[in-house]
Amino acid sequence: MPESQLQTLVILAAAVAILLLLCLLALLRISWRLARLQKAWSGQGEGGKADEKSSSDGAVELSGAFGKFISERPELVVAPKSEQFAAYRKWRKEQGLNWEGR
Repeated sequence: MPESQLQTLVILAAAVAILLLLCLLALLRISWRLARLQKAWSGQGEGGKADEKSSSDGAVELSGAFGKFISERPELVVAPKSEQFAAYRKWRKEQGLNWEGR
């Protein structure tokens, strides 16, 4: 085998190894996030309820009325924020937590 073909094969093997490593890291990250979501859905998060929510820049701890709302409706953890807050506003109105009419 000429030396130029050997160099090409080495470069190709290195590129394939790097791509496989990146795929493995992506799969590990996905499985880690799925495990966190499963904990949140099952209510086994910290404090016995869904305290953490996945977001683009990491986990956000939920507390107060919104944390209580999300713990009652864990399916909304993965919903878009606009959908979460629309449901939250409706929930606050039903609970009498709004300032309207006071």
